[in-house]
Amino acid sequence: MNYKYAQSYSSSPASANRNSADGHAAHGGNLRSLAETAGCTRDQLLDASANLNPLGPPDWLDAALYEGRKAISEYPDPQALRLRGLAATALGLDAAALVFGNGADELMFALGRSLAEKTLPGAGSVHYICEPCYASYREAAASAGFPVQSIQLDKLESTLAAAPAGSAVWLGAPNNPDGQFPTHYPQGIADLAAKHPDVFFVLDEAFIDFCADETPGSALPLQHTHDTIIIIRSLTKFWCVPGLRIGYVCWPAGATALRAQIPNWPLNCLAEAFACRVFEELAAQNAEPQTASKLTGQTYSGRTPPGRSSKQSSVLALRRTATLQLLQAERDWLAAEYAKLPGLKFIPGQANFYLLHYDPALYGELHEQLLQHAIAVRCCDNFSGLAGNHVRIAIRTHQENITIIEALHAIAEKPETNNLDSVCCAVSQQPGTPTSFLSTAYLTGSPLQPALQSRRRAKALMIQGCSSDAGKSLVTAALCRIFRNKGYDVAPFKAQNMSLNSAVTADGLELGRAQAVQAAACGLPPEARMNPVLLKPESDSGSQVVLMGKPYASYQAKRYYELHETMKATARAAYDSLAADHQLILMEGAGSPAEINLKSRDFVNMGAALHAGARVLLVGDIDRGGVFASFIGTVSTFSPAELKLFAGFLVNKFRGDPDLLGDAFAMTRERSGFPVLGCIPMLSGLNIPDEDQPLIKAGSNPDADMRIVVPKLRRVSNFTDLDAFAADPDVAVIAVDNPAQFRAARPDIVIIPGSKATVADLHWLYETGLAEAIQAFAKSGGTVIGICGGYQMLGSLILDRQHTESSESRSEGLGLLPLITEFHPDKTLVQTEAVWLQGGYKLNGYEIHHGRTRLVSDNTAADGKGSSPDSAAGIATTAAASTPAASTANTGIAYPIMKTADGEIIGYAQACCWGSYLHGLFDNDEFRRYILNKARELKGLQALPVFHHADLDAELDRLAAAVEQNIDFAAIESLVR
Repeated sequence: MNYKYAQSYSSSPASANRNSADGHAAHGGNLRSLAETAGCTRDQLLDASANLNPLGPPDWLDAALYEGRKAISEYPDPQALRLRGLAATALGLDAAALVFGNGADELMFALGRSLAEKTLPGAGSVHYICEPCYASYREAAASAGFPVQSIQLDKLESTLAAAPAGSAVWLGAPNNPDGQFPTHYPQGIADLAAKHPDVFFVLDEAFIDFCADETPGSALPLQHTHDTIIIIRSLTKFWCVPGLRIGYVCWPAGATALRAQIPNWPLNCLAEAFACRVFEELAAQNAEPQTASKLTGQTYSGRTPPGRSSKQSSVLALRRTATLQLLQAERDWLAAEYAKLPGLKFIPGQANFYLLHYDPALYGELHEQLLQHAIAVRCCDNFSGLAGNHVRIAIRTHQENITIIEALHAIAEKPETNNLDSVCCAVSQQPGTPTSFLSTAYLTGSPLQPALQSRRRAKALMIQGCSSDAGKSLVTAALCRIFRNKGYDVAPFKAQNMSLNSAVTADGLELGRAQAVQAAACGLPPEARMNPVLLKPESDSGSQVVLMGKPYASYQAKRYYELHETMKATARAAYDSLAADHQLILMEGAGSPAEINLKSRDFVNMGAALHAGARVLLVGDIDRGGVFASFIGTVSTFSPAELKLFAGFLVNKFRGDPDLLGDAFAMTRERSGFPVLGCIPMLSGLNIPDEDQPLIKAGSNPDADMRIVVPKLRRVSNFTDLDAFAADPDVAVIAVDNPAQFRAARPDIVIIPGSKATVADLHWLYETGLAEAIQAFAKSGGTVIGICGGYQMLGSLILDRQHTESSESRSEGLGLLPLITEFHPDKTLVQTEAVWLQGGYKLNGYEIHHGRTRLVSDNTAADGKGSSPDSAAGIATTAAASTPAASTANTGIAYPIMKTADGEIIGYAQACCWGSYLHGLFDNDEFRRYILNKARELKGLQALPVFHHADLDAELDRLAAAVEQNIDFAAIESLVR
């Protein structure tokens, strides 16, 4: 495919610097034209043609713009007195020496005119341009009427020996496009200025903020002794705000005349407010008073701006440190990667960009070839003094730099290939073939082995919520299924989950149940990489930390930050590994991204999105009210870099006719700048496991024959065991938390579910009086069932000698089964096949628990293996004598009722009371109906046929269909193309 040049490029060196449509020299960053030429949207274009800070704008950009917006109805101060005063304080200059303008370019042209006024008629002044250089130097000088002469930097001193009075030299420090400083800068300039007092030196320091401390500093201090030194600065590059257009000139001897050359009101109120904030930050760097700043070229003293703490005052220093670290790391990494590519010469500069010389036999017109991969670089054909076949490339983020290197490999290997994705897919579809030629040395700080990066890491879409329980888990699951149905290789990911409702993988690891459901929606088995950090609350102020599916530590909330870096590194390494194996990752956030107190340490919401480069959708629960205010307010907390990833809103849980919402969608877009991409109705009757709240899906049906009562344990876990009863029309599941509710519910069956804090919840049963109510119910012949933690509570005794779960070494159980449970640090996490011994029902589920359970009399079998009904004869009497609680137990014989495939007993029964470690056992429709019919028989009711529990796969299809009908999926899909 033969691509034409975009407007930003020229194919003819002869056109010099006159090659854009408006007659001015062409520059990088013309996104509209570049995207149009590349055949993509501006958002899809990787722009490395403009040399901007890869960190993006500062987080406080919105605050500065809000400050400027207050003055939007007033004319700005034409002299910018406040701004000049702040800048003078920060730079250690006189305010009269500073001139601000609409970007450095405007000031260059004004300088040309100002210098022309200072030149004596007939002096024959010449403007010397050390090329290759920024094109506007030549343009500005020529437009002011000066003859322009190109010179080489090493010829500068000899040239100036014959320079007419009033001449000028234009220099970049560092220079654009090669990123180099003039020799012995800045002292070398001072020496030349002393030798040639009639020559002006125009020094463009637009990129000096990107240069390391060991490189030359600014020439600002020279202006105190040399009137002919003129320094141009820009706030555009370092702060990444090219749209604001802010530049300034430092020229004590000519500032007044220069100001006369620019229009009134050179800065609008937004740009002025931003610039004021920059110089407040620069002054605040006085927190380290003797720090030499690259931004000033000298030591300085300032003050902490009003309303700012000393902790906040290092914002600029932190940004500069982070920028320099990123640039150096990427420069080193790029050098190593370019060494692997044929026909390329990497020419690093000292700024935030580099030159690349290429062999056209391998790469053709390289900037055109890269544009076919939606990558824009700066063609250097119109840089006079630079040999052909060069491109200038900005240093971007690591992932963006990977993308550029990948594209170059694709071009070198298959010059005829126009679509990198086809190359990537061909590689990824070869099982066992390494999917990367890239170094992984840069991917450090992770407890996981760094996986080989795929040629193009997976695209990512993230679903965040205005709050917890906004519905993001189900919306993510729906999108997982929709994308899978459309042929995408998609996988789910949630960096950190807080839930007591978990699932177990085939290899015995643990993850949040929502991610297990989302994996099913993708047609994948669940794995720990999908939820690398799982927090399981154990008390009101403490949780167990599960990393990569395994228990890592228990901590109190105040110790959270001690583990933060470990959790973040684990999550990011897991994401990188997962993203290397799939085409698309559907990410889920946690809580709300608007919790600004957590912003600095966030790796779960926008922190995760930034790491993955994920586009973000925000889900809001309209049922709780205030959803549109939540949308607008949440977006207002996003930083500029976060806003670049944000794409729109999804209204969730809507009841009624969407037309009733009127202009709410349009108003939301007007106030926030982002569209509402869907309005999802309240979906009832979905039989999909919940995670965030222990909801009882079967509800309370007053006409139901069978009433299952469930105590509302404070640390209930894996409560989805009860979801299956929603399929049975004769069942009402009723949650209770006191004896009065228990009696009013008139139970036929009591089920004690799992618990993350078995001993604490057991004590809660006793404290509330529910323990006595359950014991009395069992004594009367009622059916009591315990699952996992509930099973442990049914026994006579719980031992925790190593304090695995609580501080108590010994706790009395409910005494309904003659069992002893002993906790151990090792956790059982396993998918299990088991048999119900009385009817031969084959059951599938999972175990997730600390502790082993055995009969009271079985002092040698710590895990219950080898026990038999015969050996259990007469145990109830022994148990009754051993604990007071056991006196409520029914007389009879305890016997095994459930065994695993390898013969391990994981459940015992006595009379109508039984328990088991197996989660998910009620999902077996025949077994569930068997249990219900046994209870119906005790009640004198006729047995009913089996009612089938809804298949998860079918429910996910139903969810996906409902969501797809109510969202703009085409717009959402375009985000990940």
